[in-house]
Amino acid sequence: MTRPHLWSPWETAARQPGRLAVVADGESRTFAELVRAADALGHGLRGHGLAAGTVLSTDIPTGPRFFALALAALRHGYGLLPVDVAHYGAAVAPALLRDMAVALHVTDDAARSGTMALPCPTLLDTELAAAPPAHDPYGPAPAPHAGFLAFTTSGTTGRPQGVARPAPRRAYKGVAVAERYGAGIGLGPHLMANPAYHLGTLGPALYALQAGSAVVVQRTWSPDAFAALADQYGADSAFLSPDCLLELVAAGQAPERRLRTVFHGGDTCPPGIKHRAIELLGPVLHEYYGTSRGTLTEITTPEWLRHPGSVGRPLPGIRIEVRGDGRPVPTGESGEIHVRLRAADLAPGEDGMLATGDIGFLDEAGYLFVVGRAGREHPYAQPRFEYEIRRLAGVTDAAVVSGTGLECHVEAQADRDADALRADIEAAARHLHLPLARIHLAAPGTLPRTPSGKIRRAALAPAPTAPERG
Repeated sequence: MTRPHLWSPWETAARQPGRLAVVADGESRTFAELVRAADALGHGLRGHGLAAGTVLSTDIPTGPRFFALALAALRHGYGLLPVDVAHYGAAVAPALLRDMAVALHVTDDAARSGTMALPCPTLLDTELAAAPPAHDPYGPAPAPHAGFLAFTTSGTTGRPQGVARPAPRRAYKGVAVAERYGAGIGLGPHLMANPAYHLGTLGPALYALQAGSAVVVQRTWSPDAFAALADQYGADSAFLSPDCLLELVAAGQAPERRLRTVFHGGDTCPPGIKHRAIELLGPVLHEYYGTSRGTLTEITTPEWLRHPGSVGRPLPGIRIEVRGDGRPVPTGESGEIHVRLRAADLAPGEDGMLATGDIGFLDEAGYLFVVGRAGREHPYAQPRFEYEIRRLAGVTDAAVVSGTGLECHVEAQADRDADALRADIEAAARHLHLPLARIHLAAPGTLPRTPSGKIRRAALAPAPTAPERG
């Protein structure tokens, strides 16, 4: 096992300038082309008078032009907020930009961005790249601090909210390359199949790119296309949200060449689905848990098999507590997850344990189990109920929402006996002393979801949106 080392795309471009960096459909760039474009954009931003630390937004689709802008932000000291106009809508996107104090929107299509009444100026990325450089375009980045990525919440329970992230305190140097992440200058590409506005998707891809691996973007999801792209490019790592993982398992569609690392996260994954994914893909699943502020825990497949359902233990420098009524709760008892971030990730004046809004519990070995978001009427018991439903045989996903009692929307496999499943759900409710109103059974993958794969709970309450089955 090799020791971690610092690396950046500029290092890759210097050593292997013709190495493929990003490919999406018919577009591609080598590392030399990508860093040249990133530096041109970075100097263009300064040429337009934007100070380091300024937050930019972009709706450029994931691909070579998007990653050039992301690298420009990191190296030249800007914040970058990816937005998806089709997902957020013309009414929501401007409010998000206003909340995040965005000073400039960068696009590749003025007509698309023109559908939004933005609270800031808009520039084409080609206009930025063509601006006269304020400094030698191949010299060191003049920004005193590295840039950063800004994100929004998924909006599963209402309007997405912007999440501010403090700028790093040191200049950009790249990433620490670790063997367990399956990326590096000697390894194959990372396959990215979900939207870039979501941290869980973009994080592993941007890490791989900085470590020296190419990024292959799958813009239209399907299990067979995923497997075909992985084999075509010899991918060594990939990210799959739980809904895509479920579809891959249901299709039995694994790449012929085994991936080294398959990241998954962003939402809870039912243990039964993960067991089947391990059988299909091998012991390569690498799950993580985090918030829009960053990754908090990780767990490998061997660890998960010893602690099924866990999302892992805290990463170095991070402390996690589970609290109920403001006090730590005993091992195994549910409460709200609180986290102390690394010192480098704290905003000025920020201190203490931060509430995540997620409910979970710790086992005796310190492994964290996330059961869901805090319930409205039953803050701890409602998400625990949802967690217990996901553990039932044949269940592929579930959402419990408050109505005139708790309504359970449960995706279950067709061969699961509906009456027996209802009885198991009712028993779990009684055990947790919860009032159960109705149970709505649906086929896997039919509940409404965000583009990042999370169930859109706001669309489920108070009336069901999926037909009952059984």
